[in-house]
Amino acid sequence: MNVIVLDRDPMKVVGMVIRTDTTKSEIPELWEKFIPRMEELEENAVPECSLGICLQDSIEEHDDFTEFSYLAARVVKDDSLIPEGMEYYEVKGGLTAVFTHVGSLDTLSETYEYIYEKWLEENEYELAEGDELEWYDSRFIYGDEKSKLDIHIPVKIKNNSSDIEQL
Repeated sequence: MNVIVLDRDPMKVVGMVIRTDTTKSEIPELWEKFIPRMEELEENAVPECSLGICLQDSIEEHDDFTEFSYLAARVVKDDSLIPEGMEYYEVKGGLTAVFTHVGSLDTLSETYEYIYEKWLEENEYELAEGDELEWYDSRFIYGDEKSKLDIHIPVKIKNNSSDIEQL
């Protein structure tokens, strides 16, 4: 899998948020509510771009029952228009590993498994505090096996204790 590590700029977003865990099917339900309302942001939004953002409380180990906040959003130019029932949020910038998922959402868990169980173990990076996001643009086609979306994971260079000079 091709991975790009970059210093991502901060982003301003507006969307709808829920508190959930991975055992529940609330994220698809949130998107069903948000998608028809995205046109309310059209004048202020960056074209052809939506984000699914896992708002990070911490980088500690989580399991399927650990609650987190999830925001379905559009990137916006500023906070001048926040429709009722939506929230404004600023995604911090920083060092980010970007993975491109190819395939339908049914196989998205396989990409996350690769990121957390293989790539992070085998590379010079580790998780950093920050929001994880899924970047949906014109390459994303719901249900299509050739669909693409990017997954942004905040990272930092691993501290390798063997590289620290002994006093």
